[in-house]
Amino acid sequence: MTLADLISQPVSYETAKELAIVLTPEQATTLGAIQQEYGNPQHVAAPVPLTDGRLMLCADLLTETGPGGLYAQGFAHLPAELFPQVAVVPMSEAHALLPQPDPEEI
Repeated sequence: MTLADLISQPVSYETAKELAIVLTPEQATTLGAIQQEYGNPQHVAAPVPLTDGRLMLCADLLTETGPGGLYAQGFAHLPAELFPQVAVVPMSEAHALLPQPDPEEI
C-alpha cells in the first residue's frame, strides 16, 4: 500500500494507528523542509529512523491533516506526486525495524 492509497479513503484513528508511513531519507528531507516552511512549529512530524535506512511515522497523524488539523498546513503543501512513492506498512513491520538498545547499556 502507498500513501496515495491510504489517503484516497477516509481512515479512522483505530485503523491509522496500526499502520506506519515509511519514508526514504529523501522523502523525509522533503517533509522536513515543507514543515519548516509551511507547518506549525508547535506540531512537527518527526520520522523515526529504522535499521534499513528508512524512516517511519505512525499513520495516525493523517487524522490531523484535514482542515484545522495540527498538520494541515504542512500536509497541504506536500507534492501530490510524492504520495504514490511513499510506502505504508503494518506497524508490526515497522516496529521490527526499530533499532534495539545494546543489552550492555541497559
